[in-house]
Parts: sequence; C-alpha cells; structure tokens
Amino acid sequence: MGYPHQPHPRETLVLSRHFGDAEARSLEGWKKRGGYKALEMALGMDPVAIQNVVKESGLRGRGGAGFPTGLKWSFMKLGDGKPHYLCCNADESEPGTFKDREIMRWTPHALIEGVAIGAYAIGAETAYIYIRGEFTEPIQRMEAALAEARAAGIIGRNAMGTGKTINVWVHKGAGAYICGEETALMNSIEGRRGNPRIKPPFPAVAGLFAKPTTINNVETLAAVPHILNNGADWYKKMSRPDNPKSTGTKLWSVCGNIARPGNYEVEMGFPFGEFLHEVCGGALPGRTLKAIIPGGSSVPIITIEEAERALMDYEGMMTVGTMLGSAGCIVLDSAQSMPKQIARLVRFYAHESCAQCTQCREGTAWSSKILDRIVAGDGTAEDLDTLLDIGENMTGKTICVLSDSCATPVASGLQKFRHEFEALITKKTIHTVPTVVA
Repeated sequence: MGYPHQPHPRETLVLSRHFGDAEARSLEGWKKRGGYKALEMALGMDPVAIQNVVKESGLRGRGGAGFPTGLKWSFMKLGDGKPHYLCCNADESEPGTFKDREIMRWTPHALIEGVAIGAYAIGAETAYIYIRGEFTEPIQRMEAALAEARAAGIIGRNAMGTGKTINVWVHKGAGAYICGEETALMNSIEGRRGNPRIKPPFPAVAGLFAKPTTINNVETLAAVPHILNNGADWYKKMSRPDNPKSTGTKLWSVCGNIARPGNYEVEMGFPFGEFLHEVCGGALPGRTLKAIIPGGSSVPIITIEEAERALMDYEGMMTVGTMLGSAGCIVLDSAQSMPKQIARLVRFYAHESCAQCTQCREGTAWSSKILDRIVAGDGTAEDLDTLLDIGENMTGKTICVLSDSCATPVASGLQKFRHEFEALITKKTIHTVPTVVA
C-alpha cells in the first residue's frame, strides 16, 4: 500500500505507487515521474479518440456504480454549442472508504491530469473537484497543486500552449453524506440544498447549471493518464482471463478488525480470501474473522466463509450475493455483536437522510429506533419481521439509493446472523391488538 506500511509483494502498484512519497506532491516531482505526458498527448488527440481508448480499456467507475467510463463520456454531445461541465466526486462519504483522500494527499497532480483529460474528452472547459469539507489536508494539497498547474500554464485559458481552455476549481462541501450522490453534489455546487434530483433528465442532458455534465470518481479519473500512457491493452491485461468485464487495478480500503488496515491496490479478480489473510494479515491475535462488508457500508454483508471463496471484481462479488461498491472493506471478527454494528450503521443513515422522500425519512428513523431497542434488550420477536417489512418498503422507491443503502445491511445481517438478534430478544411475546367489544 505504500503508506503507512510498505507495499505487499502481491500488490500491483499503479495509482498508489507514490503514496508516502512527499516529492511526488509537487509539480516538479510529478513531472520527474512522468506526470502530464498523458495530458499533452490527449490535447493533440480528437476527444472521441480519447473516449474510445478509455472504452477499450474497460475502465469502470470506481465510485461504486461500476458504469463504463468511456461510455459515460460518450453520452456528452460534442459540438452542441452548450457549455459542458465535468465534476470530480471527491466527497468520499461512504463509511469504510478512504482511498480517494490518499490520492489527493500524495498525488494531487495525478488527479488534476485525469480531470483535465476527462474535461477535454467531453468538451468541457470547466471542471469542479468537489471535496468533502472535513478533508482539510487533501483540500490544501489540491489547491496548492492547482496553483502550480495554473502558474505553469498546464491548465487555464491556454492549456499547455494549445489554445484550449481547461479550468479546474476546488469546491468544498459541508460534510453531508447525501452530497456524494451525483445530483445532490451538483445542487451543492450551485449553492442549493444538497438534495438529490429526480432523473430524468440525466446529468449528461441537464446537469450542473442545467447544462450537460459528467460526474466521475477520483480514482476513476486518476487512472485515465495511466491508460493513455500505457495503452488500453495494458490495462485490460490486469484482469482474470475468464472475466474481461472487470479490468485494471482497484484500491481497497480495509478497516475494522484486521491485522493490517489501510489502502491496498490489487488487480481485479484477486482472490479475496488470500487478500484478507495474507495481504492484510488476517485476524487479530486470539480472534477469528466473522463477517465482511466489502464495498462500503451500503452493500450486503457476507460471512467470512463467503468472502474466502469470492474474487475481487464486480462479478466476483456478485457471485456471493454482495457488491464491490466503493471497495471500502469493513472487517468484523468474533468479538463483535452484529446487531450492535448494524444498529450503528443504520443510525448513521437516519442522521444523513435528506428527508426528501417519505420512505427514507420514516424508514431510516424507525429502523434505527427498533434496532436500538433490540440492542438494549427491549426488543420483541415481531421486531425482526417489522425491520424486514420496513426495509422492503424502503427499497427501490426513493429518488436516490440512500434508503436502499440503509435497508441492505439490515436485510443481509438478519439473513446471515439472525441468531445474534434473537439472542438479544428477551420479550418473546408478540404484541397483539386489543379486541374491540361492541
């Protein structure tokens, strides 16, 4: 991982190669390491040609959705006479995920280069890097790097002397989880309340300031210069032979009950069991691993047995009933109470709901109250079924997926660890409705 530990021999360092290397933060240091060669190349290419290279590479969005990046860029109609915008989502609010901030901390110019290439590829002259307000150091690093890039003429009205305009600005968020959702992010940049928008229209049609807009994750954009420098075939080779749909390397944020927490970079399709036990060091002394939330807190929980047979790519995670998501891997061991951990997650979602949708506003709040009651020893047998009913009514019925994200760990936790919930229930009698006598 490069920082704070030495890289593991089985990692494939691409984006994280210079983590911990302070010199790589500066413009001079980044150029010594091959920086901005890809941007120079891109500015001499047709934007569609750049889109095609990225399409061919198989790069998919690293923020959680996994949508093909080149295809997403192609939705922007070049030459339509409208201003286009690129937004880099650096909010990184998903619990368990802390990879994007390390890219910004150690290699800010890598992100600037990727943003500039992406902006040019979609016909945008202005790009915004939306950074979570609490990320004090990443914000400072990005603003300092942007100042260097502007002063050197790399970005601005005459980017690298080509006569092309590429302006890149940092926009600081106020720390709302919901602003990690792409349309809420755009509302926030516009000075509005960070509520998600109804789609359609989709951002590529009417996004930021009602103009065509593309939103990409930090890790996604940081990978683009490497693809241009090394070629689409190079990137595609970093995958398992039987699955060409998931290519490249992936940064994994590992936290919780694990011997070596931190960020790791491995090729798509790496065996998850070997990753947890060998690369990350396995369980803490005297304990055993019990459960994994592999893609940030909003994806289904899996048992350690399921994790040990999974492969670390989009399709591999689906085979064991979960998702790769943002690759924020939360590890829980034998010392942890699953009801307590799930209650903690749900409390977070209840707090962060924008309250725009009834199903989310009420569902997250009631799920939190019921789970807190169960954990306190005051739950009843009917509470478990009530939680599942609430979750069903929260799923697929709201403007954004925050509601779904709250329901998912509850449903999967009850499915995999129901016995732990039942052990906390002391009031076995189901509440009944009194009979009304005429």
